[in-house]
Amino acid sequence: MTNINKLKSLVPALAAASDMPFSENDWSINYKSDLDRQLDEDLVAFQKEIELLAAAMAASDLVTAACALVVVRMHALHLSNFFMNIFEDIEKVGWSEGAKIPEIPDDYEVPDFYDYKNS
Repeated sequence: MTNINKLKSLVPALAAASDMPFSENDWSINYKSDLDRQLDEDLVAFQKEIELLAAAMAASDLVTAACALVVVRMHALHLSNFFMNIFEDIEKVGWSEGAKIPEIPDDYEVPDFYDYKNS
């Protein structure tokens, strides 16, 4: 998964288009961090612990499984927070009181020139 970093320019651009003030400190995403690298590192660490959990279960080693489970849980929460920060900034720029994003008509379809197919 790449190009999540695009949000670091898109969210401020949407805020500017809505005449919303934008200060990095007032938003949930860390606009100074490399979001793509952060997500990749978090997913690698999460997967590593899942592999340890699987190996411990295969060996019927419930103590190691319990330890791995604690760390898997921590990484799952960290990933959840990563996406919650994105969600919160999208909510703020799109639907907060100060947002001036237009209403979407009920019959709206993305124009063909975007070459976008909603599955």
